[in-house]
Amino acid sequence: MAMEALTQDSRRTLALILTVFLLRTALAITVIPPWQDPDSPGHFELTQILALQDTFNLSERPGDAKLQQAIVGSLAEYGWWQHYGETEPSPLPVDFDGVGHGVSSVGLSPPLYYLIGAGTLKGAAALRLISRDDLVGRYKLLRWVSVTLAVPILVCIWAATRRLFGVHAAIGVTLLTALHPQFVLMSTAVNPDVLVNLCGAAIWWQCARLVTGGPVAQSVVLMACAVAIGILTKRLAAPLVVMFAVGPLVAARFGPPGAWRTVLRVFGIALGCLTVAGLAAVAWFGDEVLTIPRFPITPGDRLRDYWGYLVAPLMEAMDRVNDGSSDITPGWAYFQRFTAGLFNSFWLWAGWLRHPAPPAWLLTVKLLSIGAVAGCLIGARRAETMKWRAGLAVAGALVAIQVASVYLGSYMTMAGGQGRYLFPVIGPIMALFWVGLHSWWPQRLWPLVGTVVAALMFVLDVVGWATVIMPAYLG
Repeated sequence: MAMEALTQDSRRTLALILTVFLLRTALAITVIPPWQDPDSPGHFELTQILALQDTFNLSERPGDAKLQQAIVGSLAEYGWWQHYGETEPSPLPVDFDGVGHGVSSVGLSPPLYYLIGAGTLKGAAALRLISRDDLVGRYKLLRWVSVTLAVPILVCIWAATRRLFGVHAAIGVTLLTALHPQFVLMSTAVNPDVLVNLCGAAIWWQCARLVTGGPVAQSVVLMACAVAIGILTKRLAAPLVVMFAVGPLVAARFGPPGAWRTVLRVFGIALGCLTVAGLAAVAWFGDEVLTIPRFPITPGDRLRDYWGYLVAPLMEAMDRVNDGSSDITPGWAYFQRFTAGLFNSFWLWAGWLRHPAPPAWLLTVKLLSIGAVAGCLIGARRAETMKWRAGLAVAGALVAIQVASVYLGSYMTMAGGQGRYLFPVIGPIMALFWVGLHSWWPQRLWPLVGTVVAALMFVLDVVGWATVIMPAYLG
């Protein structure tokens, strides 16, 4: 009975945290005007084109000059150039090429997010909930689609953290994520990132199940499904493939005795099936289009070109550095700038990286993060936190993979690192943050420590909204 009561209390607590998150996303959608999410005009354009077509045909993406001109007009209406820190041009550009600054068509990208968005817009139009010509209304609807995809992220984080670190940590970590200002902003963005973030959270949850003796076959299959969904969504999902390879192995190392044999066997079967399916798809599609009623599939050669972008720029950048033709080399100064930008934009850098958090705000979270990292290292050796070693190992492995991929894909190619690229592992990051700060203190003080950390995050969130977001968009 006590355990049942605890479960009911936990569910009510989770429901309360989700309510807090939904209220904050509603505030963001209300306060922040349209087009203030990175790359959102291009993502909206492609989704709108698919929604207006008779079929979800992704084999060719027709251009729509009239739609681009309408979006540019909406950019001006909602002060896009002002928020970007530039003077609005007169006359206005007639298409995205005249805007520049990262406003461009998406091109032929993996289809899944756009199919979800286009299907939602079609359904809303069929129900006469929104006009097909109401750009802002349709844009807001897609923002709510992102929120809908973000809510399960918190549920996965809750489930994973509860298994690895207990209910107290699950409450704290999920609450910290719900109060994370930049995560909330990106959870209301018209951007495929949110679907990749959900896949990453699912992998985190399944790794936690493996460590704690959950069903091996089910967890590995679910992880494979998360990887497949991510691959059909965005290049940001590339690290998920490595997580799928490494996560079960780390979980097997720290899981129940004898579990590693089952994990390796099932993992090998799943990996083999994915490999065979991938090779068969490449060989079968070739340059042709496989037509399934109403859902033609993107040609294999173009999908290969899309994913080939992961390798080509890196090789070109290395060649430029080696032959001395590059004006910028990834030296220590650039490393510092890149790392600072990655860290700051992970916590709070609103808009198109034009509204940063105050220096004192960023210094506070930096000191807390340093303390958390040091606490994780200490916690791995203290008797009170030895039970957390498995969770620390899994979380650390997943975070290391994502961070390494960001430096390999963005730092080495001299592209700017954005903190949102770390959100596929925001669950493990916030778990390490929570556990690390607790590891400094004896167990009897953990309830007090948790209260202080949650209160501090709430204060930081309020200050962030009061000093950055509100002045930027309502001032």
